[in-house]
Amino acid sequence: MTGEEHLAPGGHPLRFTTIAHSERTTLGPLSPERLASIVERLDLAPGSRVIELGPGKGEVLVRILARWPGVSAEGFDRSPWFLAEARVAAEADGVLDRLSLIETDAPGPLVADRVFDLAIAVGATGVVGGDQATTIGVLAGAVRRGGLVLFGDGAWIREPSASGLAGFGMTRDELVDGPDGLAALGIEAGLEPLAIDVASDDEWDAYESAFAGAVERWASRHPDDPERDGFLERSRSMAVSYATWRRDAMGFAIGLFRRR
Repeated sequence: MTGEEHLAPGGHPLRFTTIAHSERTTLGPLSPERLASIVERLDLAPGSRVIELGPGKGEVLVRILARWPGVSAEGFDRSPWFLAEARVAAEADGVLDRLSLIETDAPGPLVADRVFDLAIAVGATGVVGGDQATTIGVLAGAVRRGGLVLFGDGAWIREPSASGLAGFGMTRDELVDGPDGLAALGIEAGLEPLAIDVASDDEWDAYESAFAGAVERWASRHPDDPERDGFLERSRSMAVSYATWRRDAMGFAIGLFRRR
């Protein structure tokens, strides 16, 4: 469990997400086994340079550096609390000397005019400002010809209900349609799809359970916190939406692509 020192302070806009994700190292519905399988496919040569937009607690980058010797990586995230945990994880795995983590709200200018061998964004659409197509386009532009892109985000696996979308504050066109939609998005960005995974129901259930449970346990430890009731209402509303429509309609697809 994340210590209180890794939670954003009261009133900070990132406080809720640091609480909700305090019991997971992966900030999305991907199991350790699936991440290990994805990392194994990368086949990175020594000297390869990797960038990740929105690395969160650094789970993906740390796994890559631990698996592929001689690779260096940079991660850009707006949360200093998540980045602090990423540094702890990298040090524990002995890869901190090959990892640079930068706190920023605008990674775009820091990436411009630089070329990487692998560019990543997993559950981080909007980090560069824009939709899924914009995000994968930025990744494609950041890698050399023949370089790799790893992009993961929500995808519709069944048609969502209009009432569910409205209640959750989403629109139908925010997500692609399943793995085929993700593949098409990559092709439009000049990428060749190599492999696409879709999170299982068990992975989603584990993520949503940890998300809601972390908020409930934090609330029980902080009965007098002024944000407690609002956070509980927000978390419980998300749990209801998951049970009533998101579990059936929304999936998570992660694709590995090569730039042509």
